[in-house]
Amino acid sequence: MERFKPHDLMEKLKNSGVKYTEKDVVLVAKNYNGKFLWLEKGNESSGLKHIEKQHQKDFGANTNVKDLLMKILPLKPLKHFSRKKGKKLADIYLYKKNSKLYLVAYGDNGYIVSFYPYEKG
Repeated sequence: MERFKPHDLMEKLKNSGVKYTEKDVVLVAKNYNGKFLWLEKGNESSGLKHIEKQHQKDFGANTNVKDLLMKILPLKPLKHFSRKKGKKLADIYLYKKNSKLYLVAYGDNGYIVSFYPYEKG
């Protein structure tokens, strides 16, 4: 568990002022430029539950989503764009790892909304 929730980053999350549910946090990390990110258990539309329910088949049965996220987040993304949905702004990043493309979407507060393999098309 410590691997996905390092103590120093959990402390930073606690002191950040963002709204989160501590018992639901499953991963805390920093991206390539030091932005603080976290993933919660979530629900049908965001977080780990959303990723596993909507995208696990895209990753393959043997892929550990949290492991892969921890490897991808520190990489410099190939592309970044922002998408506004109502009042909420999401940052969307496209990453390449082992010749595969992955999309990571997170809110301006650092909450990881979604993550999945990206197919051009």
